[in-house]
Amino acid sequence: MLFLLLVSFLTSCDDECRGFKIGEEFKIGLNETLENCPKNISVTLLKIEDSRCPADLICIWGGMIVIEGKLKIEAEDFDLKLSTNQSASGFPGQFSTAEYTVKLIDVLPYPDSSNPDQSQAQRAILLISKRSN
Repeated sequence: MLFLLLVSFLTSCDDECRGFKIGEEFKIGLNETLENCPKNISVTLLKIEDSRCPADLICIWGGMIVIEGKLKIEAEDFDLKLSTNQSASGFPGQFSTAEYTVKLIDVLPYPDSSNPDQSQAQRAILLISKRSN
């Protein structure tokens, strides 16, 4: 009986801690918060601006992605503003704290002019990794 209670407790903790793994890419949607409970880190995606040239068009400029969000490590909060084009947006492609680096990898789905309002389906791909000293 005690064994079953212990297994039940451990699996319920796992259910509460679903999120992302340090060092592995993950997808996150708008207004979604994902956590890495063992490290007490959470990330919330608040905004996606995707001005990339739609796949079915020919553009003069390729465009860029800008995301905004919140990063929480232990009790410390950080504002995230990341971009795929720092020179045009003024925002870097990655953000670092003393221990971790958050990197913007991509946004899915890729823009398509035949389906211009994909905002509900948009998901950013991020990577949070331990900084090497």
